[in-house]
Amino acid sequence: MAPLPTSGPGWDWVKAAADTNFYPPDVSNQDSNDNVFCLAAGIVYARTGIQSYKDNVVAACEYLASHGKPGADTLAWARETGAYAMAADLVGYRTSAFETWLRNMAEVYVATDGRTMRGMFEARPNNWGTHGFGSLGAIYRYLNDTTELTEIRDYWIQLVVGPKPSPASYGSDISWHVDENNLRQINPQGSVKQGMNIDGVLPDDLRRGSSFKEPPTMTGYCWEALQGIVMAARVLDRAGMSIWNVDDQAIYRAAYCLQVRFATDYDPAWAATGDDLWMLPFLDKIYGTSWATGDPESREWDHGKNTGWAYVTLGE
Repeated sequence: MAPLPTSGPGWDWVKAAADTNFYPPDVSNQDSNDNVFCLAAGIVYARTGIQSYKDNVVAACEYLASHGKPGADTLAWARETGAYAMAADLVGYRTSAFETWLRNMAEVYVATDGRTMRGMFEARPNNWGTHGFGSLGAIYRYLNDTTELTEIRDYWIQLVVGPKPSPASYGSDISWHVDENNLRQINPQGSVKQGMNIDGVLPDDLRRGSSFKEPPTMTGYCWEALQGIVMAARVLDRAGMSIWNVDDQAIYRAAYCLQVRFATDYDPAWAATGDDLWMLPFLDKIYGTSWATGDPESREWDHGKNTGWAYVTLGE
């Protein structure tokens, strides 16, 4: 963080979030921004060393650990938890109680949908599971658990390249898969169905709009799924376990499908908007695209549901 500027739009966005009250944190609310505000505070502390930001992160983490199992379902847990692990890492906070809580959030606590977060990640190859992928990646990286980090990485790769691993279960509508006998989380390169280019489609999320048809019915679930995948990819990359190029750059192909092909061929609304915009600078950094505008007012500098803050890419 040392070379990063303390001025400009990236800094302004993350600093404003870090100065927002995020106590008490709530991982049972899937729409809470406490997690990403806490992460922003961790970033500001890492850059400036100002103690108050660390104190706020520590207070949030201690609160979570002391309250144990939260309510709600695994989607809420998956959207919320990983940012706290990253924030704790940034400020150097580590206690046995917090480590135990993170492990329990990943593998022990059973949510209202009857699964652990790890079990949900393995069972749901859509936006639920990808958010699980992101938070599990952050948790295992924080815990220095290379074995489990490798296992979830390898499981995700298997989801993408096939054949489908057990216990992954797709919805009953599999019409967006290019090969309905070989189900994959992201359609492989060159996928065409009934003359329609569906390379990079996330079938179990696009079905939330409609069954297969051209033009596709607009849905935001595909970008939602990418939020978790991009988060996990960033964590794994920094752990020396990159997945950016898996299956002919499946992550790039999934983003290109929405940001460029669908937005050009069908409706500009398919391109990233709102809290999906944070991914564009990260994707640009990896793939050399120019999807982010750099506009100081753009939410490209902002957060998503699980992470964000393109400020951290400025020194790379």
